[in-house]
Amino acid sequence: MRTPKYLSPTSVKLWHDDPEEFYMRYISDFKTERMPQTQPMSIGSSFDAYAKSYLHESLFGKGTDPKFQLESIFEEQVEEHNRDWAWEHGKLVFEQYKDAGCLADLMRELSQAVGDPRFEISIQSTLTTDIGDVPLLGKPDIFFINSLGARVVYDWKVNGYCASRLTSPMKGYVKLRTNKNGRWVEKQHPHCVLIMFKGIMINAAMFLEEGKTDWANQLAIYSWLLGEPVGSEEMIFGIDQVTGPASGLRFANHRLRIKPEYQYHLVDMVKIVWDSIQKRHIFRDMTVDDSRQRCEMLDFAAKGGNLSADEQADFNAMVN
Repeated sequence: MRTPKYLSPTSVKLWHDDPEEFYMRYISDFKTERMPQTQPMSIGSSFDAYAKSYLHESLFGKGTDPKFQLESIFEEQVEEHNRDWAWEHGKLVFEQYKDAGCLADLMRELSQAVGDPRFEISIQSTLTTDIGDVPLLGKPDIFFINSLGARVVYDWKVNGYCASRLTSPMKGYVKLRTNKNGRWVEKQHPHCVLIMFKGIMINAAMFLEEGKTDWANQLAIYSWLLGEPVGSEEMIFGIDQVTGPASGLRFANHRLRIKPEYQYHLVDMVKIVWDSIQKRHIFRDMTVDDSRQRCEMLDFAAKGGNLSADEQADFNAMVN
C-alpha cells in the first residue's frame, strides 16, 4: 500500500463517495489511472484559462508572467484530444461572461484588494487536529484581501454546457444574468438577502453548504490553507457559476459564508480519511481484517488475477 503525501478536496470527496475507487487511486500499489478528460470537463478548464489570463493581464500587464499567458494555462489544463473543441467553446463562454458584465463586477471587487490578488495558488500545509497534523493541498482560483479586511476566495464552475436541457444554477445567487432577446437581464434569487459585509455584497440568508456541500468542502479547505481558522465566519466565498446548455448560457454569482459547525464537521471527516489511511482501515463499515481482505482482493483483480468461485463470491459480498 502507498501513503499519499496529502489530502485534497478531490480525494476527500472520493473517499466519501466511492471508497473503493479512492483506495485504487490513492492507496493501492496497482493504482487506477484517471479517466481521460471529457468535453464537459474541458470546457470548464478552457473557460478558466481565458478568465485567469484576462484578469492577470488586466491587473498586472501583458506578459508580466508567462505562466498566465492564455496558451500556457490552456495547454496545462486542457488535454490534447479536447483542445481544438475547447479552445473555440471556451472563448465563446468567456466572451458571453464578459458581455454579461460578470468580468466588470469581478474587476471592481479585485480593485479593492490590498496588495496583489493571487491566482492559481498551489498551497500545501497541515491542519492541526487531535489525531495529529493532517497534510492538505489546495489550488484556489483567486484569493485577495480587501481594504476593509475581508479575506476572499473565489472559484469558477461550468455546469451543463454540453447538456441538452437547461441546467439550474445553485440557489441563493446574489445575481443571475440571462440573455433575453440580445439583452442581459439581471435578477436576484428570492431566498437571497443582500448585506454589505466588509465591502462585498453577500447573501446573508443562506450558507454555501446549504447549496452545494461539495463546493463548501472545497472552499473551506482552501480557506484553512490560506490561514483562516477552522470555524471562522469572516471568510467570503464566491462562486461564479456558468450554466448551460451552450445555446442558453446563464451566469449566477454567489457570495456567501460557511457556518462554523459545518467546518467542524468537515474537519471530522478529514480526520477520518487520514486516520483510515494511517491505520490501513479504508472501508470503515467493515472490521479492520475484512477491510484489508477487500483491499487485497481489489489488488488481485487489478493485477489480472483470476478468482476462484469461492473468492469471487466473497468479493461480490464485500462489494455489495
